[in-house]
Amino acid sequence: MREEVKIKILQSLLNEVTKKYDYFIANRERVYKETYEMAVKDSLTGLYNRQYFEDFVVKSIKKGLRENRDFSVIFIDLDNFKPINDNYGHAKGDEVLKKVAELFKQTFRDYDIIARIGGDEFVVVIENLSNKDRIEEVRKVFEEAFKDFNLSFSYGVVNLKEIEPESLNEEEILNFMLILADRRMYEEKMERKRWRK
Repeated sequence: MREEVKIKILQSLLNEVTKKYDYFIANRERVYKETYEMAVKDSLTGLYNRQYFEDFVVKSIKKGLRENRDFSVIFIDLDNFKPINDNYGHAKGDEVLKKVAELFKQTFRDYDIIARIGGDEFVVVIENLSNKDRIEEVRKVFEEAFKDFNLSFSYGVVNLKEIEPESLNEEEILNFMLILADRRMYEEKMERKRWRK
């Protein structure tokens, strides 16, 4: 066999091996990405799930305490969501939750962490929240988008710097932040109900 023919055969074999290797790597990366997405995302809304949120906040607490940086957790609970399930069925409720998730993605910043932690409960981790104007703007857009369902939300905010961390580890600080934000959300919800009467 002539040398030129041998070289062409070897090049052809090499190209075939390279194609199969590229396919294998791309397929492995796709499976890895899909597995990761399933582990950290809520299957209905595509937002982050509670586990990812908790892991992220624990790391943020460590970094915040080390670098003296603050961040806020916003606890959001939808108002008047139950009648949607009761009157239109759970499929419609799921559809509304997906639209809520999309609206939150569009109205909060790209780098804010938004998670669904329960049926109609959401949390947002946000840096540099100097006042509540941004949340009020989100609520205004939200109420306009869902006015046909009379849907709104109540929220409570807690900042890392409000917590006295001396005797608490990161997980305990996270739990305390969630309890405090939830309590403030509930107080706001009750206040809004009184205001509407």
